[in-house]
Amino acid sequence: MFKKVIFVFVALLSFVVNGQNFTKHTVVKGETVTQIALKYHCTPSEIFNLNPDAQNGIQPDAVLIIPNSKSQAISNNNSLHLVAPKETLYSISKLYSISTEDLQNSNPTLLTDGLKAGQNLVIPKKSLTNSNAVTVAKPQDYKPLKPLTKSNSGAAKELVLLLPFNVSKIENDSLNTVSSRLNKDKFLNMTLDFYSGVLMAIDSAKTVGLKINIKIYDSVETKNTSSIPSLVQQNKFENTAAIIGPFYQNNVDNLSQLLGDKSIPILSPLSKERGKSGANIYQSMPTNEDCREAMINYINKNNGNLIALIDSKKAVLKDYLKTNNYKNSIVGLNSAGSVVKDSLRKLLVRNKMNYIILDSQKTGFILAATNAMMSLMNDYQLQMVIIEPNPTLDFHEIDLNRLVKLKMMYPSIVRENLSPKAEIFRNKYKKINKIFPNQFAIRGFDLAFDSMMRLSQIEDFKTVSENYATEQIENKFNYSKNPLDIYSNKGIYILNYESDLTIKQATE
Repeated sequence: MFKKVIFVFVALLSFVVNGQNFTKHTVVKGETVTQIALKYHCTPSEIFNLNPDAQNGIQPDAVLIIPNSKSQAISNNNSLHLVAPKETLYSISKLYSISTEDLQNSNPTLLTDGLKAGQNLVIPKKSLTNSNAVTVAKPQDYKPLKPLTKSNSGAAKELVLLLPFNVSKIENDSLNTVSSRLNKDKFLNMTLDFYSGVLMAIDSAKTVGLKINIKIYDSVETKNTSSIPSLVQQNKFENTAAIIGPFYQNNVDNLSQLLGDKSIPILSPLSKERGKSGANIYQSMPTNEDCREAMINYINKNNGNLIALIDSKKAVLKDYLKTNNYKNSIVGLNSAGSVVKDSLRKLLVRNKMNYIILDSQKTGFILAATNAMMSLMNDYQLQMVIIEPNPTLDFHEIDLNRLVKLKMMYPSIVRENLSPKAEIFRNKYKKINKIFPNQFAIRGFDLAFDSMMRLSQIEDFKTVSENYATEQIENKFNYSKNPLDIYSNKGIYILNYESDLTIKQATE
């Protein structure tokens, strides 16, 4: 108690001496400094400067002095930028067309504390003419879901598909027949499955009367080579409105550079790699980082208490949580690296949902963690969360019933769609191809049909993508610009196990 009184006194002293516009904030259990900083539109560093003891952790009912950075930024006609993980001063300066020196002059704590994820930066007013400027008041990845309808105005648009059939290699392969190559070549099988879905999308576009001209070229791809330079030299994209492909991200980046200022939307169909800077690149496949951030955002949006159970080998998630000021939410392990129920109990909050992120591929760790969770369910509201697919959970040692009891929740780039429309698609696909569509076939359909619908609007592809999110059979498309100036798909579902053993979308 004595420390708390001194803590408040020192903070109040700073409040009086500096004579600035400050706010007092009483800490609520489960809050972090980053969350408080976001609430008051200031930076964690600014809070730490006025409340030095907060660097050792904050306790419920403690009083923090908060600088009113928002008022200062707005009074100067400045804006604020919320720093995302992996952003750099250089990438932010490019986003707003200003120098790193301008950023440092407007944010003096950068010189002493450096740049940190979750920090709010003041952006000088001279940069606000940049249409890419994003303030904390307008989340980048939120858009209303909208079923797009065709527009009958305007001429037909050209959509080019670059698919890695590598036909010449197959024809010149004297050692393998086509059938034997198909049995061996997983990449070729994936390509053909994707293409079968694209053909279904083209047929559907004709049925609904979309004005789209389709051109398909063999991109003859390896990870570092393709036919792209030759196709560009032949002016194959002279009248193109959008391009789907190539498949390898390196070739997508290369195509963007070769097209220069043509600003043709290039949709990377399946790669999860982070591309290089390119304002016309649309990363249609959400990355693992996007999924992780979507899950954390869901927990925060629902005012949940985030707790993490992470084994010693899972450094990536641990570093991410520490960087975003969740270090006090990570459960301590015993000397054997296993979970202790009392360590978990200390972080649980009553009368609030406790979302417990479990990150481990060790069977023993998972069993101990889930046992601890289930033993606490009578006293606390809690739900198990995983950030990425975990093959260990499929082993017979991990009983499905315990995952169901804990209502395991996870981010997913696809959903299960049992609607009549989806059933019609699957049955029609089977009638044509003698087999039900796999994930790559459905992906081919969803991406191709969604792209054709976007091309069929009165607004251009870029404008539609910046304003609307869409859903197809299994995939959602919600494009937002990331720090590399690439449009990244934030269309991610949050799913959870239900008591009837079904998997459903989590309620917002």
